[in-house]
Amino acid sequence: MMEEVQSSTFDVQSSKQGRQKSYKRIEAVRKALRVLKFMGNEKTAVSSQSIAQAVGLPKDTVMCQLATLEDEGFVQGVGDNWRIGMAAALLWARVKANLEEEKEKVNKNLELLKGGINGE
Repeated sequence: MMEEVQSSTFDVQSSKQGRQKSYKRIEAVRKALRVLKFMGNEKTAVSSQSIAQAVGLPKDTVMCQLATLEDEGFVQGVGDNWRIGMAAALLWARVKANLEEEKEKVNKNLELLKGGINGE
């Protein structure tokens, strides 16, 4: 089954060139993300049928998504069920680490500002 490419576009401002670029949205990616979002809210491994019902996609489409996501480590098959894989966990860990680093910088800047205000 061929996944369709949605023809809608959106504009992204290029910071280097100041030009507008137009990009198509890929429906297959949107479907995969719906699957991942659903699975991310589940506490235990879930069946492909449960996923299909929850995200409103045909089971065959969900199975294609799951097979691809499994190849990339984002989901893991557990018997006849599926759960979030380590690749998804590693992405979350990277985002968390980046946010903690940003928080430390902001806190340091706030302390400097407080010192400057209180020191005057």
